[in-house]
Amino acid sequence: MRTVDPVKHAFQRQAVLAAARACFMRDGFHRTSTEAIRIEAGTSSGKLFHYFPTKKAIILAVVEDQSRQTASWMESLRRQPQFPAALTAFLDGILHLASDAGERRLILEIAAEGARDADVAAASMAGDRLLEEGLAALLRDATARGQAHPLIPADHAVRFLMVLVDGIFSRVAVDGNFDPMAERAALATVIRAIFGIDATDRDA
Repeated sequence: MRTVDPVKHAFQRQAVLAAARACFMRDGFHRTSTEAIRIEAGTSSGKLFHYFPTKKAIILAVVEDQSRQTASWMESLRRQPQFPAALTAFLDGILHLASDAGERRLILEIAAEGARDADVAAASMAGDRLLEEGLAALLRDATARGQAHPLIPADHAVRFLMVLVDGIFSRVAVDGNFDPMAERAALATVIRAIFGIDATDRDA
C-alpha cells in the first residue's frame, strides 16, 4: 500500500488552491471551469479531483483559506505593542485589499456566492466571526493597556469597524471612480476619534 507524504500532499493541495484563487480573481467563480484551474495549476485532472472532488469543494476551500489568512493577520496585529499602529495597519490592509482588483473581486465573489449557497455562506460567516473576534481581542488588549478610550461601548466600536469594511467594499463594487486609498486620511481621523486615540500620535 502506497503511503501519502503529508508534506507533499499539503504542498500540492495548496498549489491547486493558489491556482483556483488566481482563476477566481480573474474570471469569477461561475466563469471559471475546473479545467481552467487544472491548467493554471499545471496538474492532471486526476490529481485535481483527488484533492477537490467538485468545483464547489474548491470554492469552499478558498473561502476557508481566506478565513485562515484573516485569523493569522489578526494575530499579527495583536502582537503589535501599540494599538494606534495596529489600527492603522488594519485600515491600510483593508484599503489595500479594496484597491487590488483581484483581491476585491474574490471578496465580492465570496459575498455574492454566499447569497446563493448556504455552505459558502456558513464558511464566509465563520471568517467574518474570526475578524470580529480578532478586532474585539485587539480592542480589549488596548483598553487594558490604556491605549484605547472608545467613545462608544466596545462591541459597538468593533461593529463600527466591521460596517466600515463592508461599506468600503460595497462602495468599490458600485462606484468605478471610488479610490479607497484616497479616503485613508479621512477614515483614519474618524477611527482615531471613535477609539479615543490622540491625533498627534505618530502611529495613528
